[in-house]
Amino acid sequence: MKRLTLGTRACTEILALLIHVAWADGQLAEQEKNGVRAASGIFSLSKEQRARLDQALEAPLPLDQILIEALTAHERSYAYVAAVWMTGVDADVDPKEQAALDEVASHLGLDTDRRTELTAIARDLLELHSGKADWAADLATLFQSIPKRLDVSDAEELEVAFEGD
Repeated sequence: MKRLTLGTRACTEILALLIHVAWADGQLAEQEKNGVRAASGIFSLSKEQRARLDQALEAPLPLDQILIEALTAHERSYAYVAAVWMTGVDADVDPKEQAALDEVASHLGLDTDRRTELTAIARDLLELHSGKADWAADLATLFQSIPKRLDVSDAEELEVAFEGD
């Protein structure tokens, strides 16, 4: 079985990116905040990493303050899938959210074809959303499911783990 690990630094920056997109409409719902906080615990983020995310939950974090350049190409794809998934959870992608996704894709260096491919993966993963107000568990399931869609050839044998850096 192949083991894919996602470090806490990557998890932190991906969650920060999700927060950035969630703030696009000018507000952050309590369920979104609770989901990120719960995911922080599930991914065993350090006190400092959780504090960074808490700060982003209280006020919008500019995209240039998210350490995208530290992410690998695979993690960038992963981040974009997660961001698209998040915008689709409420079945209504706000135009401001779409604009934020476009900005994120540009910063991640994703061309149109790759964006289309990753958006399709995210939309397929919307089935993971249970429809509950508290979607923290959905977020954890999403983080474990994305690699299986990105690495289709290894999907049956792939185990996803979250580890400290």
